[in-house]
Amino acid sequence: MVRKWAPFPSPQFAAQWVGHRACVYAWDAGAVAAAINEAGESAQRCMAWPETFFRPPMEDGIRLSQMLDGVEGQVWKGGLLAATRWWPATPAPRDWATFLRSAGVDLTQVPLEVPAVAESELLELPWTVASAPVTDLFSLLQNERAAAIAAAVVAAPFLYYLAQAAVLLIGTMRVEASIADLTAANQSIRADRAAAFTNLENIESYLGLENTPSQFMIMNVVNTLLSDSKVKIDEWNFDAGNLQLVIQADRALEAPFFIEMFEKNEHFSNVSGTVGNQQRELRLNMQVDPQQWPTS
Repeated sequence: MVRKWAPFPSPQFAAQWVGHRACVYAWDAGAVAAAINEAGESAQRCMAWPETFFRPPMEDGIRLSQMLDGVEGQVWKGGLLAATRWWPATPAPRDWATFLRSAGVDLTQVPLEVPAVAESELLELPWTVASAPVTDLFSLLQNERAAAIAAAVVAAPFLYYLAQAAVLLIGTMRVEASIADLTAANQSIRADRAAAFTNLENIESYLGLENTPSQFMIMNVVNTLLSDSKVKIDEWNFDAGNLQLVIQADRALEAPFFIEMFEKNEHFSNVSGTVGNQQRELRLNMQVDPQQWPTS
């Protein structure tokens, strides 16, 4: 969140946590590193801290603190530096009142005049280090003793998990040995299974060559077409896509009617017919179109 908020290409920051709230100072890491190198020091061996963290803190209150360069207005609430603003010199009363108002201070409960600048000594270490949470772990690591303790704490879980990994490795080797024994024992079964799958693929390939629908499906469509005509199927022959059927009735059958009926159906084409037995019998010949039938 600080990196998104800070208007610098490479921001760094330091934070003072109190509960779930924090006072955050951010700065341009590139500019600070350049200043350190210009002073003849190594930026990799130096660490930047806000000057405020070297000045004694407050629990609650408002003050105008003297800094090495300028002054800083501070509002403290419950040990947290809730608001701060820097001026190059003592601010005007209007600027001071604006700062207090923006910090949420009730101006009816505090004096409006600008307080005297408070002088304070510089501490040897930032006061935030003594109460730094895990989020400020890097600052603790600047102390060699703290770094050694932190290294031991960090190494302990790795040693534990390393031992667990060794136990897991031994267990894995045993399981792999058992799998090897089972593999040798069921090799013939797996060979038979592979052969069965090969045969299945061949069968499916042969079945795929059959591109005509089943006679059951064809007969179902034919019966549906003839259901309202009060006729019966006397003969049925189907071979290689050619369908021949003979229908009979107790009345004279009109060949054009039935030819047109089957021609209009998408499943049949090239329909022809001849009548016999005093026009009470009709022999129909047609082609069954394999493209218009469902595949399953």
